[in-house]
Amino acid sequence: MKFFDKLYISMLLLLTVALAVTEYTVVALSLNTALENRIDNSLKQHQLIKYAIQSDLLSASQQSTVGANVVADIASQTSESMNVQLALGSNNSRYIYYENMDIEVPTIKAESEEVSFITVKSDDGKKLLVMASSFESSNYNLKLITISDITPAYDDANNMQAKCMWIFMIVISAGIVFTSIFSAIITKPIKELTRAGESFSNGDYTKRVQTIGKDEIGEMGQVYNNMADTIENKIRDLELAVKQREDFTAAFAHELKTPMTSIIGYADTLYQKDLPEQEAKAAAEFIVNEGMRLEALSFKLLELITLKNNDFLLEEIEMKDFLEDIKETIKPNAAKKGVRMFFDFEPGYVKIEFDLFKTLILNLIDNAMKSGSDTVAVLSQAKDDEYMIAIVDHGRGIPEKELRRVTEAFYMVDKARSRKEHGAGLGLALCQKIAEIHGTRLDIRSREGQGTAIRIKLKLAGRGDDDE
Repeated sequence: MKFFDKLYISMLLLLTVALAVTEYTVVALSLNTALENRIDNSLKQHQLIKYAIQSDLLSASQQSTVGANVVADIASQTSESMNVQLALGSNNSRYIYYENMDIEVPTIKAESEEVSFITVKSDDGKKLLVMASSFESSNYNLKLITISDITPAYDDANNMQAKCMWIFMIVISAGIVFTSIFSAIITKPIKELTRAGESFSNGDYTKRVQTIGKDEIGEMGQVYNNMADTIENKIRDLELAVKQREDFTAAFAHELKTPMTSIIGYADTLYQKDLPEQEAKAAAEFIVNEGMRLEALSFKLLELITLKNNDFLLEEIEMKDFLEDIKETIKPNAAKKGVRMFFDFEPGYVKIEFDLFKTLILNLIDNAMKSGSDTVAVLSQAKDDEYMIAIVDHGRGIPEKELRRVTEAFYMVDKARSRKEHGAGLGLALCQKIAEIHGTRLDIRSREGQGTAIRIKLKLAGRGDDDE
């Protein structure tokens, strides 16, 4: 059974039961109240009749001897004057007066002055209340029975029950419509969630639900959307990882195949032919260059593997002194390439692994000098609890669509230029891994044709003037 059907039937059943119980209770209470009022009135009337007969018997006994005829006459007069059906019996269970009765007087105990009563039904369907009590007067032990018609109380209850039935039918009819609409409103977001889930299971990861309101269903929709976002991102990451692995395998095979083919070709030429000295020298130079590129590739691959499988001890170092060492190291290479260097350092203590971090900074500066920029700036700034190092150039820049992948192994924006300079696309991948070892990442910002800025943020060690 669907949730809509369960909700609809449950609400309609609850409404029906609640309304039926309410109407039954109202009619029952109304009938009980009416009967209690009738009984109370009849009880008062019975007592009044008894006192009237007692009073008349007392007056008659003062004038003469009271016989059965006198008792009957007093009962008859009382019945006519008070317009009530009554019977008056003696102590030997004979009725002294018994006239104008709608029913045969039932057997009812009346052994004391306390009033007893029962309800009976007449032949014509009337509901009658029979009351009885006993009393002594003028040497008579008498039993008084009065009859009251309580049919109107039942008639009123039946009329009320009929009206309640009409109200019940009207309310249930309205309830059918209301519960149908309400159930549809409640289940609509759930149906939307189901459709979105089906789309998701069929491979459409873009489907989302429109969350309405801040109730539990709205929260469930928001949770679903967050889950879908997370899954979609994970799938995108997995697809990217697969593509990166495929690219890595293809690039690695290509990086090995191209130089090895050239080396074998030139070596075979040198072996098979007697070349002029200049051509032999050129072939040997090409073999040396390709060999150097293979050597650089093997070393950097080894470094990447080593970085993944080792824990490094980070030591607290004054960064101004560290960057001054970088400055002295880079000067000869910058002068050789005709690149002007600009340095601006601030003091600050940071925990680093000296050799690894030096490799990171030198690689970034080397990339900046290869970008075609005539100036490269190395800047640092200590602010709050962070120490930032920035390497800025005004060279070729990196296309926006390439920025996400420049730190992948073997990924090269300009493959021809990289291979010409013995590059294999491992430099930034190595730098990113070193940055992760130091608890940070490369923040690369670049515009094609305008240059590149790479920032690294490290936590200050908090060392003050302890050395002074």
